[in-house]
Amino acid sequence: MKKLITSAAVCSLVLCSLVSCGSKDKEEKSSKKENGIVGKWSMSGIESTGVDGGGLVFKEDGKGSVYEDTSSILHFESEGFNVGGTVISNNYIKAEGDNVVVDVEGNEMLNMKKLESKEGNDGLYALKGGMLYTSIVNGMKDKGSFDESDLDITIDFDGSHSEVVFNDIFTYTTKKDKLTISGFSGFLEGDGDSITADYKVEGDTLTIVDTKSTEKLTRVK
Repeated sequence: MKKLITSAAVCSLVLCSLVSCGSKDKEEKSSKKENGIVGKWSMSGIESTGVDGGGLVFKEDGKGSVYEDTSSILHFESEGFNVGGTVISNNYIKAEGDNVVVDVEGNEMLNMKKLESKEGNDGLYALKGGMLYTSIVNGMKDKGSFDESDLDITIDFDGSHSEVVFNDIFTYTTKKDKLTISGFSGFLEGDGDSITADYKVEGDTLTIVDTKSTEKLTRVK
């Protein structure tokens, strides 16, 4: 299951992802809540992809997200935008209304729409374009077909912290001790467009066992 996080890293910053599809009925929602899988879970051993951490988010409506801690790679500072330790001057950050662009001599790195404001340039943004966005899309095209209009990628900047989230990019169901994740086939381990694995929740530990590996995730509080 670690392939869900690590196999599709793009530019050592963010991951390829699968596209959201479908929703689940009330009975399935209740089952997920009772089995304790709903919540945010961190996965160990993904730092080698170039991020500081990451994991999965399971929602009550049967949809799920992938998140990454990109703090050491991307964050705003008072002097400008820090990219992997290099600070790009505020002169290269252009804001028009809610639209914020980081452009270095004609090279558009990020094109974002601010959804929620915080101090300075910090806030929650929707990633709409730029080199990072293009890299993500191209990486996904290498893995399979998808509808680009379904992509919902946000970046939350808060001081020296940043988090990239691929929102509602997979669907899932649970039945007894089985977890089935469905979506963009290029994102999954195994054949077809879904994968079923054994799972269990014990306190703040989620264990997922597929045919190739056992992964233990920790609930984020």
